[in-house]
Amino acid sequence: MLKVRIIPVLTFNGFGLVKTKKFANPRMVGNPVQAARVYNNRGVDELVFIDINATAQKRKINLKVVSDVIKECYMPVAIGGGIATIEDINDLLKIGADKVVIKTKALIDIEFIKNAVAFFGSQCICISIDAYWTENGYYIFNKIGINKSLDDFIQEMISCEVGEFLLVSVDHDGMMDGFDLELVNHVQKQTNIPIIWV
Repeated sequence: MLKVRIIPVLTFNGFGLVKTKKFANPRMVGNPVQAARVYNNRGVDELVFIDINATAQKRKINLKVVSDVIKECYMPVAIGGGIATIEDINDLLKIGADKVVIKTKALIDIEFIKNAVAFFGSQCICISIDAYWTENGYYIFNKIGINKSLDDFIQEMISCEVGEFLLVSVDHDGMMDGFDLELVNHVQKQTNIPIIWV
């Protein structure tokens, strides 16, 4: 049996850490640097840090904050938010990120993902999948008006040879009712790519 890995996901709004319910009504819950320090002391296997507003606000993630978070961590760190260019990825790797998490750019520019994988390697590129259930099946949540099924998105990303998926159930987000195991099983049946469940 594979070892269970504990990977906290910190969601950042540009000012502090936030928690949402079904991706709405964010509430402030703390300081990212302090949270990273706590998780590092508790010996988690990896940390994911995502600026959930960067893309919508058309800005880059704050590299100073990211650097301060990474300095607290002896475990691998994945960073996401506002990534739109190869230079963005390079900037994050230069300050110590082990990999990057991408969603919106993957929805609008599959060639960018292929290029990123070719340039940095599969192990460096993690794709965020924010899925929600409809009467027609699972779809990808986004704020840019793209109507894309979960299955189509997964197959596109598999074709790019990405290294990992970060799978988030919008329906279970912040509801304190555990993992969406139906969603997890649905995705696992389609790919052997490693999946981080949220």
